Amino acid sequence: MNLNAYSAQKRLAMFEELRSGRPPSEGDFDPNLLKECRAKETPQLGSTRFEPWSIVVEFIYPDAAGANLVLTVRLVSPERIVFLPVPEWVVESIWQGDVAGSFHFERDAKRLLASFEQELEPDDNQKYFGPQMAKRRE
Repeated sequence: MNLNAYSAQKRLAMFEELRSGRPPSEGDFDPNLLKECRAKETPQLGSTRFEPWSIVVEFIYPDAAGANLVLTVRLVSPERIVFLPVPEWVVESIWQGDVAGSFHFERDAKRLLASFEQELEPDDNQKYFGPQMAKRRE
């Protein structure tokens, strides 16, 4: 399972726990803040960010008066998380928006780099010369 799928699975499980009135079954969070949050409205999903050894998930507890509270839950990652920056030569050819890179588990990052390195071999690289079809994300 890749990092995005893993973190989404964990985030949604915690979200369901919080919506049903239970505390997150894993991760570190401030229990006093959770008590305060429970006095607010139903939680909403907030942002997810990554650190080398943790996945940090935020849950927003809105308040009609505008005094929203944010509960932060820090999960220990099962392996180191790395950021794969877009190489300098790629950024130079991007013309729509900023592209910085993406986060991956270390093993997936190494696999992606090995795959990229394989593309530099003469037989594998030949396909990039000549007309190119438009790339589509699935």
